[in-house]
Amino acid sequence: MTATNKTPSFEFSGGGEGRGTKLDEVAWLIASLKATVTQQNDIIENLRTELKEIKSQNYQTQAELRALKEPVERTTAEIKDVKTQMTEELKQVYEQLDTITRSQTPITSANTSLNPSFADVARTPPVSLPSIERTLSSSNTAPSTFTDTLHCTVDISRVGDDEGSQISASTIRAAVEKEIRARDDYTHWRCRAVTVDPKNTNRIKIACRNEVEHQLVKRAAETKIGAGARVLRDEIYPIKVDNVKRTAVLDEKDEIRAGAAEAFSEENETTVAKVSWLSKKDVPKAYGSMVVYLTKGNDARRLIKEGFFYARGESGTASVFERRPRPEQCYNCQEIGHKAFQCKNVQKCARCAKDGHHHGNCNEVVLRCVPCGGPHESFSRNCRKLYPPQHE
Repeated sequence: MTATNKTPSFEFSGGGEGRGTKLDEVAWLIASLKATVTQQNDIIENLRTELKEIKSQNYQTQAELRALKEPVERTTAEIKDVKTQMTEELKQVYEQLDTITRSQTPITSANTSLNPSFADVARTPPVSLPSIERTLSSSNTAPSTFTDTLHCTVDISRVGDDEGSQISASTIRAAVEKEIRARDDYTHWRCRAVTVDPKNTNRIKIACRNEVEHQLVKRAAETKIGAGARVLRDEIYPIKVDNVKRTAVLDEKDEIRAGAAEAFSEENETTVAKVSWLSKKDVPKAYGSMVVYLTKGNDARRLIKEGFFYARGESGTASVFERRPRPEQCYNCQEIGHKAFQCKNVQKCARCAKDGHHHGNCNEVVLRCVPCGGPHESFSRNCRKLYPPQHE
């Protein structure tokens, strides 16, 4: 930075002996001020030039920083994309491992609880799904059969010896296929699979591809299979729901509300086959427990994993329904120890314990239990003989 220090020169006029007049002094002062102003303007201009240079250098530095920052941001985004892709690929690997493990390794209660597969451990913390699956099935079937495959199960245990010797998996397959092939658009239809239950050889299962086929197979089996054979009800999967508002489930007569199953189905995006109240009906508590029977195992597993079940706008706590063994009861005479199809006794009412009528047609006010003699229905959970664990 430079400045002009030169003072303007001029000559004084008059005054003798080198002294100027007052006017000359004023002129000199003005010239000095002009020189000072010019000097200050030069300084300001120099400062402006330097400021522009500094700003230019600052802009260049910021551009360099942005140039350095962009590769870092791109690298971070690429790392995030790679991480997401690896997570998805790892998930697919887990699912493939699970499929291979389930298709090749028989799952038993021993190896499920003590030696779970890598896929089971990887995908089911903190609750072991195999143990949930083992409990969910309404027929206590093995976990290997816990799938959403639709089955039509035919029971031939009531068929006579002569007729029973003629009924087998192959004859059932032939009868069902013949019946369905008689329909339009089904002329070449075949059963997906027909298997015999290894635990109960009197039960033959017909695997179905979808719900429409399931209904067709059920109707064909009910009409064309020999006398004494019967089509069992569909597999259902129960879950327990605690902390449920009593009035959301029971009506004024302590019966399950009409339309409760449909309402719960819509609320929880599933299909509820039926609902049962678990808590004691004679105890007027505002909240209690119920068991909900679902038609799909995947829905039951999902709700248990989420831990909640909607009931009329409120959320109950969903968990595995643990079945408690109960004695075998006859629904003809209400006694314990045999089934109705084996019963040779006189019919007894399950409401009043009197002979000759069904409890659905009973008008008696006084209740009496046949097994224990208590003041309740013969199928009540208050019965000490049918439900001993609840009264211990």
